[in-house]
Amino acid sequence: MSRSLVLPALVLAACLPWTAAEGATKDVQKLEKQLAKDKDASARAQAAWDLGQMGSTESVPALIAALSDSSAAVRANSAASLWHLGAASKPAIPALKDALNDPSAGVVGNAAGALAKLGVPKAQLLPAYRRVLGQPDCEARVIGLKGLVDEVPPTELFDDAWECSQYGDDFDVKRDASEVLRKIVNRRDRVMVPLILGALKNLGTRDPSDLTSAIGQLDPPVKEAVPVLVGLLSSRNAKAPRSAVSALGRMGPAALPALPNIIELLNSKADVDTRESAAEALGRIGPKAAATAVPALMKTAEDKWPKIRKASLEALGEMGPAAREAVPVLRAALKDPDGFISLAARNALFRVEPDKKEEVAAIADKARPEEKGSLFEDLSQLSSTLPGRIPEAYELIIYEKFAMAKAPYAESRSGRGKFTYRAGTVTGPEEESAGDCKKKIALSTVDFSLVPKLARQAPGLLGSPSGKVVYVSLSGGVFCNNIGWIVYVDGAGMVEFKLDGKVGKVQKM
Repeated sequence: MSRSLVLPALVLAACLPWTAAEGATKDVQKLEKQLAKDKDASARAQAAWDLGQMGSTESVPALIAALSDSSAAVRANSAASLWHLGAASKPAIPALKDALNDPSAGVVGNAAGALAKLGVPKAQLLPAYRRVLGQPDCEARVIGLKGLVDEVPPTELFDDAWECSQYGDDFDVKRDASEVLRKIVNRRDRVMVPLILGALKNLGTRDPSDLTSAIGQLDPPVKEAVPVLVGLLSSRNAKAPRSAVSALGRMGPAALPALPNIIELLNSKADVDTRESAAEALGRIGPKAAATAVPALMKTAEDKWPKIRKASLEALGEMGPAAREAVPVLRAALKDPDGFISLAARNALFRVEPDKKEEVAAIADKARPEEKGSLFEDLSQLSSTLPGRIPEAYELIIYEKFAMAKAPYAESRSGRGKFTYRAGTVTGPEEESAGDCKKKIALSTVDFSLVPKLARQAPGLLGSPSGKVVYVSLSGGVFCNNIGWIVYVDGAGMVEFKLDGKVGKVQKM
């Protein structure tokens, strides 16, 4: 349902006292008068919309008359309200049919929606939707697309849906067109293959994700898509390589001809998420790729980025016994302090060495780091370990058993990385958003011995002496004003302390 104005709907109770009903009647009369006589088109359009939202069935004649208003917004909102009023709008059918020829796509779309709700056969509405689809602007065409998507062959809609899904900065138009595009390409109808591949060959700056996803899911796989997707792996379009390599992975062994290109992408300077997807694709292609893929994955299983290490280990697991030469690398990863890495190695070894599951599990369990006490009580090990690995941080969040630091990291897209401290070990980095606060903290200058005192003090300051501390953060605060400590107490609030431990601000919940 289209409309020109967006305001909260007015809601009336089903049964109203006499005085309320009288007031509602006066409101309806006022809106009908405004709709008929107000010189301001936006006021008339709002009145038309409000009458529908009020459920004012007695206003159907006024809304029918407004379908002839000089303002397209008024006509569109009047048709929308008649659509909303449902069966009560039956007297409007002739006027709504006339509105199908309106020059405004918004009017046509709402009139067609109202007629469909009133039981008019969809076949009678298709000519109007086709006319709208023929208009030059995507705001109009998307109305035609939505009306025709279940009624005509998908090949007739592809070009308009593809073009309008990438349309300018209009979020609503792009969203609606994208929904139609996904609907027609995800039917797994092979008649769409030439159109999808043609679009991918002439991609430009468009986002190919919907198309690559659709082509990758076809079964049996479309072998002629492989060279097209390979071409996207080196595209300057930032979104193309990752979506293309993911599609190749979904094609399984059919993507074997792309193996050298996928490995090249895995070893490239592409962003972390793209390289992660390349490792995942090798795993999906499976054991038939092992001779070439296993050596490459053994190398990236020791990458500096945890996401790539994890994806590489998981891909080696997908190779099964064909990845036996990677056993030393997998066993070494069992001892990685990053629990996700260790778990990935463990699961991979279960598949590569299925006869040694108990031995593998024992190694992994023994190697897992565990914080013996509480960081709210003793940070001596953290203070001796973390600054050596992370000299500066934008923020440090200390939980009872681990801590997380957001720190400068030049090799990430944002220039920041996220690191995790646990039981004397530091893992990471993971990608981190840029953030607004640019103040950095030299961790070697921080007195971490203050934290236990602050954690004990904060609950009492918040009037909850037995309250549980959730976490303690070292940061510039919400507005990045002054570096200091913030202690959060479950259900009680938070206390801001200065860097030297003096009480700053107490905020109770």
